[in-house]
Amino acid sequence: LLQQRSNFKGTNIEFCQHHNVAITTYYKQRALLVKQSNPNLPQQSLNAASSRFIQVNKTTTEFCAQTHPNVLQFDIRTGQLMFPANIATSEIVAIIKGLTA
Repeated sequence: LLQQRSNFKGTNIEFCQHHNVAITTYYKQRALLVKQSNPNLPQQSLNAASSRFIQVNKTTTEFCAQTHPNVLQFDIRTGQLMFPANIATSEIVAIIKGLTA
């Protein structure tokens, strides 16, 4: 199949689609063929001959903004505790500890 490639007028992708072969399989088999026909070829030359692709890695970062209401609400057995959103955590802990004492 690789020998037929030179007679095909389209791109490698079109060639693979025409013959129902994955493009990755095509390039892998082509690289193996190059390696078999040139066993003493340096690895750098082999890599250049086996693929014309450049690997691209895409990194995405997702930001999630959280908005807080102006009031923090805690549900307790006897009702609700409501604090301003800017109250220090240590103050909330002290108040809750005072309730359980």
